[in-house]
Amino acid sequence: MIMIGVNRAIDAQTEIFFADTIEEIKKTPSGSLIVLEFQEQDLEFYANADIEIAAILTNSRDFILCAATKIRYAVAHIALAIELQKLADRYLYDIKILAIAPSNAIEKIASLGIDGIFALDLDAISAKQSRA
Repeated sequence: MIMIGVNRAIDAQTEIFFADTIEEIKKTPSGSLIVLEFQEQDLEFYANADIEIAAILTNSRDFILCAATKIRYAVAHIALAIELQKLADRYLYDIKILAIAPSNAIEKIASLGIDGIFALDLDAISAKQSRA
């Protein structure tokens, strides 16, 4: 099971950045995990990017587009994550599904068969980086 934001020792292995634009992505250190809201107009960039991306999704159409790129993680609220996991399993997509949930929901996410949990507060990440 993939766990992001559940434990500081685990998270310390990867630096996590929230990005709103391609220019911000280009400024992040190599080896970082980039968390972003999926934008269809940036599909070509995602398809050719050689970086680790976690895309925040709100619908299954965007997920299908993401699965055709090099995006590594699809991040969604639990109800959508369940639907996306079924699609990923049916079509054998390489992309991993992460459910947005509090860190104490590990067992619930595991019991639902979802690839992992994303327990980071997206608003806090964005605020922290805008102060830097």
